[in-house]
Amino acid sequence: MMFGRRLLLYLSAAGASCALQRNGQLSEAQYLPSEEEGWEAFNALLIAHPDTPVAIAIDSVDETYRGEILPRAFGQARAEMTDRRLRQVVHQSPYRAALRQGRERKATTRGDRYLIMGLTNPEQVRPWLDIMHLRGAPLAGIWLLPALSASLVRRFHLEDPRLLLVSEQTGGLRLTYLESGELRFSRLAPVDGSQHDNPLEGYADEIERTRQSLVGQRLITREERVKVVLVDPLNTLNELHGFLPEAAGFQCISINRGRLLEALKLPHALLAESADALYLSLLSRAPASANLMTAEQRATARVFWTRRGLMFAAAAWLSLSFAAALLLLGDAWRLNLQSDSLQSGVARDRARETALLAPAGGASQVGHRLAAVEAWNAVRLRDRQPAPLLEAVLAAAADIEGIRLGNLSWLNTDDSDAIRLAVEGDLPEFKGDYRAAHGSIDNLTRRIAERLPDHRVAVTAWPLDTASGAALEGMLGGRSIAAFRLELRAKP
Repeated sequence: MMFGRRLLLYLSAAGASCALQRNGQLSEAQYLPSEEEGWEAFNALLIAHPDTPVAIAIDSVDETYRGEILPRAFGQARAEMTDRRLRQVVHQSPYRAALRQGRERKATTRGDRYLIMGLTNPEQVRPWLDIMHLRGAPLAGIWLLPALSASLVRRFHLEDPRLLLVSEQTGGLRLTYLESGELRFSRLAPVDGSQHDNPLEGYADEIERTRQSLVGQRLITREERVKVVLVDPLNTLNELHGFLPEAAGFQCISINRGRLLEALKLPHALLAESADALYLSLLSRAPASANLMTAEQRATARVFWTRRGLMFAAAAWLSLSFAAALLLLGDAWRLNLQSDSLQSGVARDRARETALLAPAGGASQVGHRLAAVEAWNAVRLRDRQPAPLLEAVLAAAADIEGIRLGNLSWLNTDDSDAIRLAVEGDLPEFKGDYRAAHGSIDNLTRRIAERLPDHRVAVTAWPLDTASGAALEGMLGGRSIAAFRLELRAKP
């Protein structure tokens, strides 16, 4: 099954046309004869393009159109209301649809405007559907040919309020009336060219009959002018302007082959022999609400599209998994290259190390020497002597008058953070001035720190403890003693 492909089938009483649509482009357009010969050719097409959805456009005189204004509804309520009305209006055929055309805003009538349409002769499409069922080809939709006219009007920006589109089809002359761009009425007129010397005279008569029919249906008044648009892919209707004078109430313009090819971006050979390909190209823009498929056909189509969606998701997942596997393999290859490069670098570094350590006796001798150095450093930390510290403390105390050192204690352990020097002393000339005593102790601390920059100096006991939780001790009227205590620790 190929994604983005559809078979487009155009049916009329005179035969059929078929084309293959790939990503919005038409190709392989061909004419199919009527009856058995055409069915065999269509069967061969389905065999050549299996599992390809088929969209059908029908140009037939067995059609019905009826405008309805229904109450405004939404969702499931709208679907039930329109289905009930369709069964009442088009009860003789299962192929029917209600094309919603906006709101009716007249003061007397409010609601949504619908165009009820249906194919009154199901036998015209039945043989083709039987062949599709036999080949398992999914049905994408069934549309009456006039339902495709609105997209043609929008493509050429025809904004006139009342338009009558006229085109020469294989089954006759198709006349479609649109009001403000919305389909209101259409008829297929089988023209008998034997009644006139010029067949275009018969076309003009049918256009006049169609206008009279529109007046009878009260879609227009007798005085209103109708703009006739001649859709002319074969450039055969140029002389028809002369049979539709403005004095008779017509305003006539033509859309010829060149404009159609340019606007619809069709291949030049596609419209060479038949105008059917024009409407085949419009099938991709057909309104969904004008689809005549039955409920059973819609259910079958949903199953097909669900299966196609799952297959597409599976294909996408498989592609992503394959891409992820390729990325992982690429990463593994890249990491393997990096590993080889690092191993080569390590081997080169080892060779360079061996060459550098050879004069010193090799790596083993250097390792023994490094171990000896580490052992010496460990022993050196434990073999610290307090003499330099004591000398620095005594020298700092000698520079300050009124400070007497009484006790110095040294603690040396395996833990370098626990090694400390404790210094105890007092101020023998203390006369109760604690501020001056504290200043002398601060001065001593600063001088010791200057002499021993690698050590921290902290006062652990002051002459007067100013902490809020400390208790006062001493004798009233006796002589006070200003004792203090310092600790020295090596900085980390």
